[in-house]
Amino acid sequence: MTGKRESKKRAVRKALYDAAVMLIERDGYDAVSVDQIVAQAGVAKGTFFNHFPGKADLLADWYSQAIEGSLEETAEAAALALPDRLAAPAHRSIQAVSASPRMWQAKHAHALATPSIHSAEREADAALRTAIAGMIAQARSRNELPARVDPEAMADLVVTLVTGTIRESGVTGRLDTVDTRIADRLGRLCELAGYRPLAETPSSH
Repeated sequence: MTGKRESKKRAVRKALYDAAVMLIERDGYDAVSVDQIVAQAGVAKGTFFNHFPGKADLLADWYSQAIEGSLEETAEAAALALPDRLAAPAHRSIQAVSASPRMWQAKHAHALATPSIHSAEREADAALRTAIAGMIAQARSRNELPARVDPEAMADLVVTLVTGTIRESGVTGRLDTVDTRIADRLGRLCELAGYRPLAETPSSH
């Protein structure tokens, strides 16, 4: 019985979420009310608040789902030069969120006032930082980065650079150039850190 209740609860939450995304992408965040969302989902208004404290909390769910899987590195990405490898998770995230531009804009607009969005962003940033630190440590072990480079410290700079550039783009509406700007900035950061691709490092023979 518990399993059936949980399944029904998840199904209702998904129906509300799907209805909200569809309506917001069609009409814009400010034009969509909770009444419209529950009508589209086919549930009572009170049911909405059993799943979400408010309309803006849907944006946190959307953000978490949009970037889910963006940190799962492919074999192709693992073989890239370090600047491109560091940029790959951001590129995958951008592709995911840019599929819903009105949700993306609303997430930025309501982030400061919505704790659940703050939490989703913190969790995403922490996961990205861990993944990036691993990439940097691997590059250092191959002598592509100097031994003095601290993977955790450099990862923190990378995450700040990437998230700052993405959020800047969301606010300014310049998502069309964000990939290029992230790539350029990460390339400069790696250069400042002393990065040399493996083919350019001195031979041990």
